[in-house]
Amino acid sequence: MKVFVFDLDGTILMDSHSIHPSNLKAIGLLLEKNKKIVFASGRMLPSVRKLLQRYFDKEFPIIAYNGSVVWTPEHGKIMELKIKPQRASQIVRKLRSLNVHRQAYVDDKLVVEEDNEHARAYSEHSGIELTFVDDLAELVEQHGATKLLAIAEPERLDAIIPELRQEFEDVLIFKSFSNYLDFVPSQTDKGRALKVLAEKLGFDLREAVAFGDNDNDVALLRSVGLGVAVRNGTKSLKEVADVVVEENFLGGPGNFLLDLFDRGWFD
Repeated sequence: MKVFVFDLDGTILMDSHSIHPSNLKAIGLLLEKNKKIVFASGRMLPSVRKLLQRYFDKEFPIIAYNGSVVWTPEHGKIMELKIKPQRASQIVRKLRSLNVHRQAYVDDKLVVEEDNEHARAYSEHSGIELTFVDDLAELVEQHGATKLLAIAEPERLDAIIPELRQEFEDVLIFKSFSNYLDFVPSQTDKGRALKVLAEKLGFDLREAVAFGDNDNDVALLRSVGLGVAVRNGTKSLKEVADVVVEENFLGGPGNFLLDLFDRGWFD
C-alpha cells in the first residue's frame, strides 16, 4: 500500500482533540517509508491545516468539508463545491424556523448569526474564530455556502432529519457527529473527493488504505483497497470496513499500523 488516508475527529484524534501518540508514531514511520499521507475531514480547511501544523513541519493533501473541498500544498484548491445560494438561504431559514442552531462555511470563514453555546463550543473545537452577521440567510443567498451545519441534541436532530431530507432532496444531509447535522452539495462525499485527488496526483486507489469512524466515511472506505474502521465507529461504517481496529482513544489506527511494521509488512 502506498497511500494512507486518515479521518481526524473520532479516528486519529482522541476525545481531547489531540492526535494519539500511537497514530503520530505510525504516521512518522509511514513518512520515513515515503508513503503518501492524506487527511480527510468534515472540518473546515483552515481548521485542518491549523491542527496539523501543531504536529508536523510539512503540509499534506487535504479533503475538507466532508469532500466539498480538495486541497494540495502544490496546487491549492483543486476542487470546491458549494450549495447554491438560493438553496442555502432556504435551509438557513428552515433551521431558524425550527429553532435549531445553524452556521455556514463561506469562503473558509465560520459564519453565525447568534452568539450561543453551540457556536462558541464549535469555535473552540475547530480553532477557528467566529464571524458574526445580522442575517445568515441573506449572506448565503449572496455567496452560497461550502457547507451548512446544524447543531442540537442528537434526539432533536433525529426528529427533524426526515422532514429536512424531504424538503431539500438536492442536498446531502447526514450526521458527522451525534449532535452535528451536515448539509453539503449532493455530489459531495469523501470517496469522490479522494478520486479527484488520485487523478490529480497520479495514485491508484487500489493501493490506498483509509481510516474512519462515522457514516460520512462510508464512501471513503468503499473507494480504497483497504478500509479500516475504529471500534467506536458507527454500525454502518463497520459493516463496509475490511478491518475494525481499537477505539480512537486507544490509538487504534496507529496500533494497527505499528503491528504491520513489526510484522515486516512495509519492508
